[in-house]
Amino acid sequence: MVMRWQAGRQRLLELVLMLAPQLYGKLSALRGSIGSPALPPPGRPRVLLVDHDFPEPDRDAGSRAIACFAGLLRDAGMEVVFWAASTQASMAGRQLLQQQGVVALSRQDTGSLQRWLQQEGLHFCASVLSRPLIAAMYLPVVRGKVPGPVIYYGHDIHHQRLLAMGAMSAMDLATRWELYLMRVIERRHWRLADVVLYPSSEEAAWVNRHLAVSGRAENAQMFPLWTVDASATPRSSDPSGRSGLLFVGSASHRPNIDGLDWFLHEVFPLLKQEGNVPILTIVGSGMERYQIPVDAADRVRVLGRVDDADLVRCYAQARVVVAPLRFGGGVKGKVLEAIDMGVPCVLTAVAAQGLDGIELALPVVDDPIDYARSLEHLLADDQTWSKASVDALEFLALRYDHDMHVRRLREFIL
Repeated sequence: MVMRWQAGRQRLLELVLMLAPQLYGKLSALRGSIGSPALPPPGRPRVLLVDHDFPEPDRDAGSRAIACFAGLLRDAGMEVVFWAASTQASMAGRQLLQQQGVVALSRQDTGSLQRWLQQEGLHFCASVLSRPLIAAMYLPVVRGKVPGPVIYYGHDIHHQRLLAMGAMSAMDLATRWELYLMRVIERRHWRLADVVLYPSSEEAAWVNRHLAVSGRAENAQMFPLWTVDASATPRSSDPSGRSGLLFVGSASHRPNIDGLDWFLHEVFPLLKQEGNVPILTIVGSGMERYQIPVDAADRVRVLGRVDDADLVRCYAQARVVVAPLRFGGGVKGKVLEAIDMGVPCVLTAVAAQGLDGIELALPVVDDPIDYARSLEHLLADDQTWSKASVDALEFLALRYDHDMHVRRLREFIL
């Protein structure tokens, strides 16, 4: 009964956000009082960043991306105020932001965002909203209370990802509803925001085509999930001492489970036929509950969620990263992370989305036989491994340089 009540409340909220998003802000303003603390007058341009919770980078790729974005704003000379919609916001995420010099406030601290911005809104010069539902709740609020540009930062186009998932298997009623909901609210965000950012050029172009068809000005640009220091010394590209395969991804993200199932059922058996089967290590929040096929259980190690230090160790020990995704949207954080760690990655076409030219550095294959063959080459040949590692690092440095994207953010905001 409780679960039905909660599901009913969620559907009602979604209907409000789809049909009358301004109503949500008005209703939420009626609950609670104006919170504290009041912020001191800004000494630098102050930017409001709104998300569902404070980021925990070891929890999911979205957290890692939004934490990077906050750091980019800070490095662009902004005073960043991160506002989390949760009333039980992550303490670890709050501490992480504070260590980065970001002001971290949650709905528990301030009460209603709309009422809090009545006293604080004019002190901001811009606002950034992330994730479709959170933006649906609060974009109308910040549009009316915060001067300057409103930026919508999408990690991928959700309804496009759901369409791709539907092409792989039949959609149930809940997924069909989610697709319709996301299509409506994401397209509204594109119309209402001043700047729309997505991790791939393809997604930005898709948004701009949609806006052009409806007679609106194009406002979407590519902006990376995270950046690298192109001037830093590249990570070691030495394959010695490395062994095994690594998969990184949260169990809550459906493409990860589908891709892992495909890999273990279609590709892994081909490696077993050749003998000397590598150990596959699975890392990611919730993966400890993943059901490993019985015939692969002796060659699979599941670690589940690990902290950043342990994740770095996993990359340092792995010979090859696998990214066997069959549907999804936008640039995949797990691929950027593997490249940045200097570990070659075997990709499917979906995993390589938004990374134009990556096929010149890393294998991009969809056929299970070709996928297994690419893994075998990287596992056995040190020269092939080293070339893939170096070429991929050069690809990343050219397109994801931190300083370049700091300058772009300043142009969007100032």
